[in-house]
Amino acid sequence: MKDLNYMFVRVHYDARVASLEPLGLEYIMTVVKQEKKNCMIFDESLHSPFFRFQRLVKHIEENNISFVGFSIISYTAGYALDVIKKLKKLKPDIKIMVGGAEVNINHQDFMIDEIDYVYYDNGLESLRNAVRHNFEVSVLKDSTGLAYKKDGKWFENEKCPPISSYGVRPDRSIFYENRKKFRVLAKGCFSLMRGSFSCPQECKFCVSRTFNNCTYKERDIDDVVDEIVELDNDKIFFVDDDFLVNKERVKAICKKLLERKCTKTIMIFARADSIVNCEDIMPLLYKVGFRDMLVGLEAVEDTTLEKYNKNSSVMLNKKAVKILRDNNMVCVGLFVINYDFKHKDFMNINKFIKEEKLIWVLFSILIPFKGTPVYEENKDKLIRYEYKRTGGTSVLMKPEHLPAWFFKMEYDFLYYVNFPRIYMAGLLGTFNRKYKNKGTE
Repeated sequence: MKDLNYMFVRVHYDARVASLEPLGLEYIMTVVKQEKKNCMIFDESLHSPFFRFQRLVKHIEENNISFVGFSIISYTAGYALDVIKKLKKLKPDIKIMVGGAEVNINHQDFMIDEIDYVYYDNGLESLRNAVRHNFEVSVLKDSTGLAYKKDGKWFENEKCPPISSYGVRPDRSIFYENRKKFRVLAKGCFSLMRGSFSCPQECKFCVSRTFNNCTYKERDIDDVVDEIVELDNDKIFFVDDDFLVNKERVKAICKKLLERKCTKTIMIFARADSIVNCEDIMPLLYKVGFRDMLVGLEAVEDTTLEKYNKNSSVMLNKKAVKILRDNNMVCVGLFVINYDFKHKDFMNINKFIKEEKLIWVLFSILIPFKGTPVYEENKDKLIRYEYKRTGGTSVLMKPEHLPAWFFKMEYDFLYYVNFPRIYMAGLLGTFNRKYKNKGTE
């Protein structure tokens, strides 16, 4: 069989808050290149919003592409499926595969006529084997985490066991070539890294727990440190759900980075209870370059936190915010707007933000992602549940105490009141001036 020419596509998404490198596709690029195959990444977010489909087709034709893979998250799935159907109709001989977070959780939803392969495995070795043999059917039957068609019928394979590493480094060519276009609002250009897989917590609304067969695994410490040091960018964003969950591991990473004289600025996700547990090592974290933590505060009422199964409290949240403030670190407060909110609940969030002197905040209306406990508990209550409405800004269930239009207005008001501070911080260069690791601490 003739070798396939591969293109991996990230469709456009809302990049107003952050435009981030396609880390998952960069890992795939490495695997495909190691198998001596021609491949490229096409990221729609780097291009004009006009004539998207025509541009995609042009790149396919100019590069003689015979295999197109789409990376899909819930919010972009509807648009991606529309593109796939148009592409298959225009070029019926082209092979199409889908993967990504939404596919990983609900892969059977993508086993449709216009798609040839659905990839939902934990690791990349199964994909490597398929690429090596040009996706021959005789090989696919033993490929874990892959669904494929044979004689018009779909076959699906079980996922491989949980992993602690992809076994390769991401090919960051697209990032280095377009680094001016990848940025976080008011903070600059960050490279992405992954230090662990899945999450040890069981928050009802979060999809991350479902990854890696619901099994939390950590990468080798030396491998993580080597990648941090060798990465050609001075700002790094770890996308682990809670980087601080293992205190001793964090200490070991910090000490090795100090030994390597690394002076990079690091942003992470961290739970409030993990921050409190790591209070005594915050000076060490600061010295290494940890300056920015996205914290799932979620709510300002203990009863709401209990509903989310957060295993946290408002008092714990306030203590975590204070610890970060006392150690000159940014706390990005992440809040979830629940459907039982009254006017006072919206006002209480705003009051909390002011009292805790938070500058960077993000709000999301509760999203009952398919595949989570929240979805199962509320699937009969959903209103216009469509992929394009799962971005955290749409009302997906009837609010209990407010008209839907007023509920949405209250949500929008939180952004109108709080986001001017973030834009001002960007104009003044607050993050780089106050928090960037300059290697002199």
